[in-house]
Amino acid sequence: MRKMRLVLTAAAVLCALSGCAGKKEAPKDPAPAASEAKTENKDQKDEKEKPENEKLFTCLISEAPAGVPFTDLTWTGFERIADEYGADVKLIEALDKAEYSEQIRAMAEMGANPIYTMFDTINEVAVELAPEYPDTMFCLIDSSLDTKYDNVANVYVDSLEPAFVSGFVAAKTTESGTIGWIGSLDIPVINRFRDAYLAGANYGNPDVVVQTAYVGDDSDTVKAGEQTKIMVSQGADIIFQTANLAGLGVIQGCSDAGIKCIGVDEWQGDVDDCVFWSSLTDINGAVFDSFTAYKEGNFAAGKTNYGIETQSAIYDERDYDKLPDDVKSQLDELLEAVKSGSLDMESLLK
Repeated sequence: MRKMRLVLTAAAVLCALSGCAGKKEAPKDPAPAASEAKTENKDQKDEKEKPENEKLFTCLISEAPAGVPFTDLTWTGFERIADEYGADVKLIEALDKAEYSEQIRAMAEMGANPIYTMFDTINEVAVELAPEYPDTMFCLIDSSLDTKYDNVANVYVDSLEPAFVSGFVAAKTTESGTIGWIGSLDIPVINRFRDAYLAGANYGNPDVVVQTAYVGDDSDTVKAGEQTKIMVSQGADIIFQTANLAGLGVIQGCSDAGIKCIGVDEWQGDVDDCVFWSSLTDINGAVFDSFTAYKEGNFAAGKTNYGIETQSAIYDERDYDKLPDDVKSQLDELLEAVKSGSLDMESLLK
């Protein structure tokens, strides 16, 4: 995967904008004689009057570095922007809070548009700076913030729909009647997955038993594997992991125990055969669609949820094709109910 990193300092930006000290000014060409100016043909005038086509340039400033699954998934949207639109794209790893403002300003001064920021600590800084750059569009990723400015959009992929559907599928396909969920940390964004999974499972089968646990860390695969063993010993035959890098420990634990696993964010059926379903977070598609809207002059401020209504992917067709026919039919009915408005998933959360 191609990843470009940029580390900028305020001094470097000022140097680029104003020119380094000691640089001699090039001599100016003498003004053309009046007779020469008059002989300039119309085509030459038109050529000079046409503004040069600006090179498309956008960037992602993320609190999580490359190598973190969600960052890598998001970045694939930028790679698609580069491939299909020929745009320059840059990934800036914002690892120091003290540099957030400087990094955002640097990208704005360099002409990045839109500027994408990811996760709420840096998103808050982007919202604060947005009024200073009214011609720059800011897109917040994975954010719960309100966007009160005309040049700020919240590119949002709610985990509600894919996690709800995952719970529904698990409840319909479990053989033991007990399923599980393992999250990384006890925080709102992770608990959103848990609550939606529980609601979907209950909707699919009110009698299903759902076990839940936290790893307590987002990268400890060993502890995640231990949590998996505990759930297996208590009868779970399907476990949904939303544990970031630690989730690989859950997948390995499910594989070792011979039970099924549900992956998260991207299709994880290629990680291990035990992953029979993946709860997709189509953030890469959301990034591409939002950039396309900007490119076509249709930038929309405010919050846009990319999910069932926008026809964003919430599961992979390869997994759907392997479901029993009766489960496919019931899942199709569920999705149609959401589209028609007769089913409100949010109202079913406990």
